[in-house]
Amino acid sequence: MKITLHYIYDPLCGWCYAAEPLLEQVLASPVCRQIAFEMHAGGLFQRMTLPQSKRSMIRQADARIAGMTGQHFGPAYLDGLLERDDTVYDSLPPIAAILAAGAISAGSEPAMLQAIQYAHYREGRAIVQEEVLADLAQSLQLDRDLFISTYQELLNGDIHAHLDRTLTLMHYAGAQGFPAFVIQKDDVLEKLAHERYYGDASGFAALVEGKITATQG
Repeated sequence: MKITLHYIYDPLCGWCYAAEPLLEQVLASPVCRQIAFEMHAGGLFQRMTLPQSKRSMIRQADARIAGMTGQHFGPAYLDGLLERDDTVYDSLPPIAAILAAGAISAGSEPAMLQAIQYAHYREGRAIVQEEVLADLAQSLQLDRDLFISTYQELLNGDIHAHLDRTLTLMHYAGAQGFPAFVIQKDDVLEKLAHERYYGDASGFAALVEGKITATQG
């Protein structure tokens, strides 16, 4: 039986930042490393600025996330990026960057996502900008010029096909939003109830390990 763990996310989703420790713990598990892993991005934002009311809602959600998980939101984000009226929110550039990282170095997508989340939420950097994304790729030891060319090709190419495939998976898995963790056993999809494990990454890893070992047993 083939087992795959699917991670459905958006790089600008605060709750995906909340789930970052869950993903990291799962990927570090020897049991979980025995199965296939795939990441699927959604397009939560597409080239927009946000009104003050929406940014206030995000700020409230961020405070809740910080309280539940201990995830850090830096002042350059809270008092800078999130405060400004002209900050552009666009999921497509960071998604293209994550796909480009994976195309250049297989398996590097989680590290690129984490680098993007840290740059956004902790450092208040504009992750819609190519130069910022190239800096992050270079910090992961990826060739800068190769990254930029691959990134541009993906951003101007089949990125929307990737988003469509994500929506199809979400439909069949019963996932209503981001993030979502889905275990696939052959053709059977099971969405995992990860929400109760915010702040308990080891507990979530144990849940996933249990799903895997039960199948293998």
